[in-house]
Amino acid sequence: METLLLLRMDGVAESVLRADVRDLSFSPAGELNLKASVGSCNVEIQFSPRQRTPPFTAELQAKFAGLLHPLLTIQGCCQGVEVQLDQDHLAFGAVVQRCQARKRIVMMNTGGIDARFQWKTENFPPELSITPAKGCICPGMEVPFEVTFAPVELINDKRYENLSCCVEGSPSPVTLTVTGSCIVASTSKEVVNFVCPVRGSHSQTLPVFNPTNQHCSIRPVVEGEQWSAASSVILEPHQNKTYKITYRPLSVTADGKKHLGSVFFSFPDGTGMLYSLQGTAEPPKAEDNIVHELPAKTHHTEMLPVHNWLSQQQRFRVLMEILKPDKPDATVSLKGLEYIEVPALARRDYKMSFFTYKEGHYNTKVTFRNKGSGDYLYYLVTFKATSPGVLSTIELVTPVRQTASATVQVENPLTTVTCLTTECKCPEISAPLLHTVPGQSKGSLSFEYQPLCAGESTALLTLHSHDLGFFHYDLLLTALPPPPEKTVHFNTCLGSSHSVLVKFTNHAHFKTEYSGKTDCPEFTVDKALPQAGSEVSMEVSFEPHQLGEVRGQLSVSSAIGGDYIFPLHGISLPPKAQGPFSIRTGHRVAIPFKNIFLQTTTFSFQVDNKCFTVKQADPILSKKTHNILISFEAPPEGFPGPWFGKLTVSSKCSEGHSRPCSWVYYLKGLPL
Repeated sequence: METLLLLRMDGVAESVLRADVRDLSFSPAGELNLKASVGSCNVEIQFSPRQRTPPFTAELQAKFAGLLHPLLTIQGCCQGVEVQLDQDHLAFGAVVQRCQARKRIVMMNTGGIDARFQWKTENFPPELSITPAKGCICPGMEVPFEVTFAPVELINDKRYENLSCCVEGSPSPVTLTVTGSCIVASTSKEVVNFVCPVRGSHSQTLPVFNPTNQHCSIRPVVEGEQWSAASSVILEPHQNKTYKITYRPLSVTADGKKHLGSVFFSFPDGTGMLYSLQGTAEPPKAEDNIVHELPAKTHHTEMLPVHNWLSQQQRFRVLMEILKPDKPDATVSLKGLEYIEVPALARRDYKMSFFTYKEGHYNTKVTFRNKGSGDYLYYLVTFKATSPGVLSTIELVTPVRQTASATVQVENPLTTVTCLTTECKCPEISAPLLHTVPGQSKGSLSFEYQPLCAGESTALLTLHSHDLGFFHYDLLLTALPPPPEKTVHFNTCLGSSHSVLVKFTNHAHFKTEYSGKTDCPEFTVDKALPQAGSEVSMEVSFEPHQLGEVRGQLSVSSAIGGDYIFPLHGISLPPKAQGPFSIRTGHRVAIPFKNIFLQTTTFSFQVDNKCFTVKQADPILSKKTHNILISFEAPPEGFPGPWFGKLTVSSKCSEGHSRPCSWVYYLKGLPL
């Protein structure tokens, strides 16, 4: 027996919400005939969702014999992407030209899986932008977007439709519609004027007011390359603030023209404020006013920094002028290169050389000019030339009374002859009183140093010209001790003396006194005797006290004339016999005898003829003369005479002499 069945899906659970039952199907559909007891069939259930489906419950039933029999319960769901915006239309209203307004929208993911999104910004107009442009949104998450409307051109009620955002897994994109218009900004009635020298600066402050009730950071738009300011301003709600803007012109405004510019402030609500700017660039001021003090006749180098204010290399022509004194003066020179090149936005130092012969104030101006553009910069440099210092130091070395010479050179830059006077307070320096130097040439002045006294000293040699001023030279003078003069020779017998007149030249420029002394007692010196001219004479005596060769030294000195050294050489010979000394009978004669020894000495007197008698004497003091008394008596025989004899004077060895000495005197007796 067969049974007739009818399968049906019944009563999808209430939790299915908006699920479409057509997404759930089974087969075979319609009536089925099954055999009794062993009859069966396969039923296929298919779930094909076309959109996200929340969890649901359904029941499969069989109807036979007029009754419904539950077969099984079906549960299922479909996870999918469901993304939407909190609003699909943004109205910006009126926004000031070159300002920008921002509004916020939110994207929500009410689906069950993550989804990536990306706005098609390439289809956005230039005045519209959105951030972030792409990203990922999780289930239950909200992503805020900031839409910016920044119109540049004036537009009236513009509508931007179908601004789409592609969502991964979504069959259709999310779309947005934006509307807005662009109006002219309100302009400040007052024009802000700036005035300063070219490459200088002038700063002013502009009042800025935040008309909104929100904290904002605005970026002012500054037009005009001569103006600069901060890139942003932070304002609190309804805050008044000042904004500093600086005018730095790089070129001079001429013929009544002015630099023009503007600064524009845009606020979050789309409003804005525009300031008009005007700038006047005057001729440049001096980069620096330099004052330098230096001695005249000193070469000075001044380094002047030259700045290039452009972003390209500049070549400057250099002009150097002497402003004061205003008359041309060949004794003053300014020298330097004619051109200098400075790399872009860099600095180079220019080397300027200054020299002057005379004291004075010299005001100069150095100008660096770009011949192409005519722009320039300049320095004012004042040189205060004081009394010149020492130009050089000259060292002279020579023995006393000999001459050393030196030469100084003087350059005359003038076209006419100049006359130099010389001055040196050192009497040992000899130089011509006047010296001439031809125009535009160098002259050589020679001078001599002849010292009189040994030692070291300094002096100052000064040349002066009315045209060229003073020339000072330091002299370091060294006088070496004098070499010995020629040796003075003496020759005499023991007991006698030999005198020589020593002569030398007085090199002092006026009369002076000399004193002499010897280092040997055999030599004695008298006071110097000045003679005609510059010659000086001094008598030196040699009186030996022993036989042989004697050497000594005569030192002649004067505080002004210096020192002289004379070597002395004496030869002492044995005493020569003297006489005859004539004596008449019954009379006597005195023979002078000098003790030439350095100490008191006892001498013996002996005669070899009894007709002559001599009286012995006490010891004789050193260098004292004793008269030896000799008496004569003729013999009684009738011999008429004359009678001869010999007196011998001898020293004793015990007196400390090297050997005995004797002197012989011949005697002659005469009758009455």
